[in-house]
Amino acid sequence: MTRAGVLAAAALTAAAVAAPARASFGPPVQLAAGSFGIGVAADTDAAGSTTAIVSGYGRGPRLLERPAGGAWSAATPLPGNPAGMAGPVVDAAGSGALGIAWRVDKPRAYSGIAVAMRDPGGALSEPIEIAGEDAGGVRHPALAIDQAGDALLAYNTATNEVHLNMRGAIAIAIAHRNSGHSFSAPTVVDRTPSSAPTVALARDGTGVVAWTHDRRVYAVSVDAGANIGKVKRIASPDGVVGLVAAAGEDGAATLAWVDHRAGGTASSPRTRYFVRALSRTAGHAFAATRTVASTSDYVRGVAVGNDEDGRTTLAWAREHFGDNRSEGKGGVTSAVLATTAQAGRPFPVPQVVVKRGLRYLTPPGVAAANGRVVLSWGSTANRRNLAVQAAVGPAGAIGPPQTVAAKTLKQTTYGPQPLIQEALAPNGVVTVFYVEPTEMPPPAPAFVLNAADGP
Repeated sequence: MTRAGVLAAAALTAAAVAAPARASFGPPVQLAAGSFGIGVAADTDAAGSTTAIVSGYGRGPRLLERPAGGAWSAATPLPGNPAGMAGPVVDAAGSGALGIAWRVDKPRAYSGIAVAMRDPGGALSEPIEIAGEDAGGVRHPALAIDQAGDALLAYNTATNEVHLNMRGAIAIAIAHRNSGHSFSAPTVVDRTPSSAPTVALARDGTGVVAWTHDRRVYAVSVDAGANIGKVKRIASPDGVVGLVAAAGEDGAATLAWVDHRAGGTASSPRTRYFVRALSRTAGHAFAATRTVASTSDYVRGVAVGNDEDGRTTLAWAREHFGDNRSEGKGGVTSAVLATTAQAGRPFPVPQVVVKRGLRYLTPPGVAAANGRVVLSWGSTANRRNLAVQAAVGPAGAIGPPQTVAAKTLKQTTYGPQPLIQEALAPNGVVTVFYVEPTEMPPPAPAFVLNAADGP
């Protein structure tokens, strides 16, 4: 259910969207305030408890927690008060199982990978070092845990050998935390400089790690006994962008990505974008790659949400480059689509969650739990009028968009569009995190991090 990431600054306004007839998101709660770059990584476990790591606002990472039906705690340092935390990711499952992973940037950037773990009914651990300076540079930790607290971690290693430390070999570390065991020593499964890995873990402890390089997708399975299988290579002649993974029980898995193919004529070139998926059912190998959707509109990537029963939802935005630069974002307007299938099964025809109109919509994020799905995205009609929206509903039948938050800026903003973080509790409560500018002179904070709850 995790989609980690740092939130960019967002400005929000009602004029940016057509408001629904009934807005069901409540007033936001301010969680933090600071300068540009404030961000959050969050997730909700099966008991409805939400954990958020706030970072990038000049005070070091802070932990906030909220039990089901309760209020947010005060922001506190993590155990051990780790320094140099960069790009934290969070995954929660079961009744209290929690994992937090991050890159360590002190005393030097890209110098280590660390995690903090909590077993069901236990307390969050001190930082556990997974990789140190002898790894030759590390980046892009990806973490998944199951309801027992078992953990699957993958990251790029030996990144110092690549310009700007952007890519690296793929290393995997596994832990069976429910019995208090330590993480295994990392195993390097591919030494070729690769993209950031993606990981998924089913509730029975089986999982998959996937990555890409040289226009191919690579995947390796992990069984319930923490044994790492053989690396599988799948050709993708049109390239791979935004690879994501989902897992079902007994080794069922789905991988998805975006690629594109040039077409048209020399005088009228036309590129076509494809959402692709690769699936395997329990006990079988991956089948042939399938095309989930294709469009002449631009598709940046695809997001995935996977619930405890292995229902997998893919979501993406189609961006249309129009001639009227007063519409959307400089003439770019968008639609949001989604489709749901059981992990390992083919996806049906996508549902159009938001039709393309006069707005630019950021690529959506996805969370899933107990047969329900939430999508959230940013929406803008121009540089002063922006909003955050969400759509909630049963997997495969997501409801109409609702306005989460809105604001009109007094001045034009040139800041980046919001990357929204969402969390979904099994009882259906949705939490959407977003960053909002205050437009107040110093010493007031430039931005605030809010959380709004919905149905």
